[in-house]
Amino acid sequence: MAMPNFSDMMKQLKDAGEKMQDVQKQLEKLVSEGESGGGMVRAKVNGRQKLLELTIDPEIMDDVDMVQDLVVAAVNNALESSAQLAQNEISKAAGGMINPADLMKHFGQGK
Repeated sequence: MAMPNFSDMMKQLKDAGEKMQDVQKQLEKLVSEGESGGGMVRAKVNGRQKLLELTIDPEIMDDVDMVQDLVVAAVNNALESSAQLAQNEISKAAGGMINPADLMKHFGQGK
């Protein structure tokens, strides 16, 4: 039985690491939007799960409880969409070698 070539394995690991750095940069550029209340509250997040923008219709500002609920819902919608986009990008980059859900959990971004 032949032993695996250590040099080849190290090169593959290095290549995979570089590819993941590229994916992380791409994820910062991807933007997902979530909304609630029929668009009264909108949230935008990037593929790294960072909130970029939050828009609230001024007409609903007098109902604090409703605004809070709608903000939570809009942000959660945007984060779910962003997580799906991130998993798709990781899958493409990995070429089926790794499970993107496992990777997202490893980086604290999965469920």
